[in-house]
Amino acid sequence: MNDPRFPRLFYAFLALLGLLMAAYYYPRMPERMACHFAGDGRPNGWQPRDAFFLVMLLASASSALVAFFAPWRIASQRNARINLPNRDYWLAPERRPQTMNYISAFLAWFGCAVLFVLIFGTFLAFQANLAPDRHFHSQALLLVLIAFLLFLLLGVIRFVRHFQNHTSEI
Repeated sequence: MNDPRFPRLFYAFLALLGLLMAAYYYPRMPERMACHFAGDGRPNGWQPRDAFFLVMLLASASSALVAFFAPWRIASQRNARINLPNRDYWLAPERRPQTMNYISAFLAWFGCAVLFVLIFGTFLAFQANLAPDRHFHSQALLLVLIAFLLFLLLGVIRFVRHFQNHTSEI
């Protein structure tokens, strides 16, 4: 969990999967796509196909800010500007690289989770646009969002507990 390389690789896999999905569905989508749906799954917003794909690409790419830019930005800050429990201990010169790796891994996993939710929601939108009634499976997205929130909650608890303890292994 402390090495950011695996979640970054997994992020790249998810991004590639999302791009392949977009390439597969693009020619199959109508010129005017349902892009927003009511809670019961009925479409209530429409958008040109090109605009839908551009918005989804930009939204998905924004998850890279969390996964890659945020850890770099945090690591570039002075210790006094980083808010961590037991900051002096965790940001001491002998522990700072490992602490930054831990933060990078945490944010990379978070970026993976955000990207997965975006890809899954996009997949459901594609499925809705292929259906005759354009019905969106909002219950499926709700389950994924609940799983995402649980992942986030458990991740934040683990993150805080890690840094509250002076003797945690990094």
